[in-house]
Amino acid sequence: MNSRRFIALGFSILGLFAVRFFETDLFYDPLIEFFKRGYQSETLPKINGLSWGFNLIGRYLLNAFLSVIILNAIFQKKTIIQFSVILYGTIIVVLLPLLLGLIHYYEPGEYRGLFYVRRFLIHPVLLLLLIPSFYMLRPNKNN
Repeated sequence: MNSRRFIALGFSILGLFAVRFFETDLFYDPLIEFFKRGYQSETLPKINGLSWGFNLIGRYLLNAFLSVIILNAIFQKKTIIQFSVILYGTIIVVLLPLLLGLIHYYEPGEYRGLFYVRRFLIHPVLLLLLIPSFYMLRPNKNN
């Protein structure tokens, strides 16, 4: 791995850590504190839907951008990057409406679906799935 790729990889990983570390300062998400407490019997806090939606999309896009840089630094294949961008786009298009539906049609105490869909959108979980997947798809150079 040349130094340019290594630097891009390092800064992107630091960027993902920074997004997580400064999440309360950078993004509006009243559900962060809600899920940290004993939320099973509570009702959802008041949410400014428009602001929360834009912050959620912004955080997702920032994580996706940093994740694609990491994937590019590791694999350097145009097809992998194209597939990843399409996959990240598809996921936000599918999961954001699902999350909004879960917010509006929840039953108190039944937050598991909301918790996991939101977590998938705000954390780079997909990156943790894609790296080993793409690694396993690489042709074996020893044969």
